[in-house]
Amino acid sequence: MKMKNIFPEINEIADERLQEKVIKSLEKAIAKGGWNEEDLQMIPFTLLIPGLIEGDNLAPKITIVEHIRAVTQMCIATYDRYENLGLGDKLNRDELIAGGLLHDVGKFIEYEKDESGRIIQKIEGKLIRHPAMGLELVYEFELPILVRQAIVFHSKEGDTIPRLPEVEIIHRCDFLCYAPIKQIFDSSN
Repeated sequence: MKMKNIFPEINEIADERLQEKVIKSLEKAIAKGGWNEEDLQMIPFTLLIPGLIEGDNLAPKITIVEHIRAVTQMCIATYDRYENLGLGDKLNRDELIAGGLLHDVGKFIEYEKDESGRIIQKIEGKLIRHPAMGLELVYEFELPILVRQAIVFHSKEGDTIPRLPEVEIIHRCDFLCYAPIKQIFDSSN
């Protein structure tokens, strides 16, 4: 599986060593989850919006890959706006992008396919959740602290700690790619 084809935003990371760590993290997560490239089109970005999957068609309207890419693209656009404001040098662009790409890496091991082919949350996912599972998964790659904080504190788990500025951007982009979508699907049911 070519991660740069699935997640072309990897190419936006200038630091080749960080690029490689991101690729290895994604490869490990997808392999450990038991997914193949075709499966990636069947994994919803969340299980908290029932309307993402309609009827017997198991393909979600928004996949985990589409969500990760959208969050990362929004992070890049936000960085560009900050750069236009003269604040680009206050942010680490490469680590912001890496954090965007890896913020939901734990979902590849939090979810599994049941006997009918539906995507469900594993028992471990209910007890630990994807942020902690993701951090544990990528530990061996010695990612920068900013990227590790993005993985473990991009979601509600980070609401009680001071997020780094880049992680705050990832957190808000993630919720912009969740909360309004949930409202849209909830109102259409």
